[in-house]
Amino acid sequence: MSRRLLLALAVLATTAGCASLGGGDDAAEFAAFDPTPRDLRLMPDVVVTPFSALDRMRAMRETIGWQQWNMHPTKRPTRYRMVEFGGERVLEASADTAVAGLLHALDLDPNERPILEWRWRVDGTVPGADVGERGMDDAPARIVLAFDGDKSSLPLREQMFFERVKLLAGHDMPYAMLMYVWDNGRQPETVARNFHTSRIQKIVVQSGPEGVKEWLSYRRDIVADYERAYGRKPGRLIAVGVLTDSDNMRESVRAWYGDIRLTPRPR
Repeated sequence: MSRRLLLALAVLATTAGCASLGGGDDAAEFAAFDPTPRDLRLMPDVVVTPFSALDRMRAMRETIGWQQWNMHPTKRPTRYRMVEFGGERVLEASADTAVAGLLHALDLDPNERPILEWRWRVDGTVPGADVGERGMDDAPARIVLAFDGDKSSLPLREQMFFERVKLLAGHDMPYAMLMYVWDNGRQPETVARNFHTSRIQKIVVQSGPEGVKEWLSYRRDIVADYERAYGRKPGRLIAVGVLTDSDNMRESVRAWYGDIRLTPRPR
């Protein structure tokens, strides 16, 4: 199931401003972290494999946990690797006119674990980028969530768009995607929709140069954010991902991601 999901998300991303519609079934390639992460047996409540528990990245045919999410065969991919930063193991993303992400397949009711926590650090923003404008949709850091749902309930225009993507990918795309992004100028808490489809909504959580070169931590209620962006409750959460991209603005940017956690609400 995760490979089908990744293929669908790869084509969805090519329509999300990171690349133009195009390509074919070979648009996605896969890589993964070592599937025997250290200390995971000591964390039975973890649903997203923590970066701090991973040793290295290596290509595999069958993968567990995080997998590479390439957008287009002609696009240079963002490079991801594990590094030690301040005595901690984190994920480093380097994009030089590049676009690619990492995805972790899931299958859970977001109401059971609605609290999303993560931290990231960037060494700069992407000059001229704007996550709400066509041809300018780059960001130094994003957290990506993919949700399932009833596609037959969507307007005809959206269903036709889904069919177009399916023809390109050979697989269905997710019902909805929610992204938490670092933008250049939009105010935090701004919701920006994708210019191709309303099924991709972005919430700005950081804006401009404030916080650059610092570790910043976030805590979001993904159910509440989904309801604000889409006006209804979410379906099952089927993937979480990270994405650093600079292909549209042809710039270089680097980011670091700490562990991503999904937890129940405190009682």
